[in-house]
Amino acid sequence: MTLIVGASIGISKYPDHGNSLDILLRAADIAMYESKKIQNHAQIFQDSLQDEYLKHVKIEHELRKAIEHHELFVVYQPQIDHTGSIHGVEALARWESATLGIVPPDQFIPVAEASGQMVKIGYFILSRTLQEIQTTLGITFQTSINISVRQFMEADFLEQFLNAIHDIGMNKDLITIEITENLFIEDVDYILPLLHKIQQCGIQISMDDFGTGYSSLNMLRKLPIDELKIDKSFIDTIVEDKTAQKMVQNIIAIGKNFNMSVLAEGVETNEQIALLTSFGCDKFQGYYFAKPLPKDDLITFFQKR
Repeated sequence: MTLIVGASIGISKYPDHGNSLDILLRAADIAMYESKKIQNHAQIFQDSLQDEYLKHVKIEHELRKAIEHHELFVVYQPQIDHTGSIHGVEALARWESATLGIVPPDQFIPVAEASGQMVKIGYFILSRTLQEIQTTLGITFQTSINISVRQFMEADFLEQFLNAIHDIGMNKDLITIEITENLFIEDVDYILPLLHKIQQCGIQISMDDFGTGYSSLNMLRKLPIDELKIDKSFIDTIVEDKTAQKMVQNIIAIGKNFNMSVLAEGVETNEQIALLTSFGCDKFQGYYFAKPLPKDDLITFFQKR
């Protein structure tokens, strides 16, 4: 048996970073926190790291009160198919803190993950989304819900997920769960059977941000994935960047070869739509059609369409 050990190291120096042992240890601890973001890395303390650390601590503290104080809410971004018809929506979490103001998801989601709050927040988002979607227009459309790695790895995840859908009385066929490639650095032998169970229940599975993570073509072949989502970073430069065009074409071809539909995120211009359509992309999501909308604005969007 071979055991590979890694280390994340935080370094502080006397007297640059403190004149007492307690201050130096705190500085080293802050530097170590930063080094863990990269993993197997050594980080020397800097004043800017302390500012970032204190911001992280403040977000974590305020986030623990966010659900009880009704500060978390859900918005919905429409997804449009290649014919111009509404395919569905993606549910997205938002947080307006009484203390911090609007906190972007890319700031509070990693804090929620690191502090163990993501499971509770994830189930709040699931419950709120199902409630709001069930009380919209009564038309049929797909609803995509992001599932965090921590939430997915909970032992009773599927049971709780199905119970939430059953309690609301929603059709499982109209639910898509979105996972990321990062999920597959966890226990693949546990994840694969669970994904198959989810698909057998009639729930669709989408791989978000495809092309930015860890999955290989061999892994993709084994996965019961219904949809690939092309990351916005590829779409941003697709009009002028030939490399980005080739990458997007390859992702679409991969999806088609595995009988998956392909959705492009971050679509903002008519030129992007034209290129993606010519490449055979099935669905689109982005500001070209609509920004993420509160439920009432989503209803208005549907009515206008």
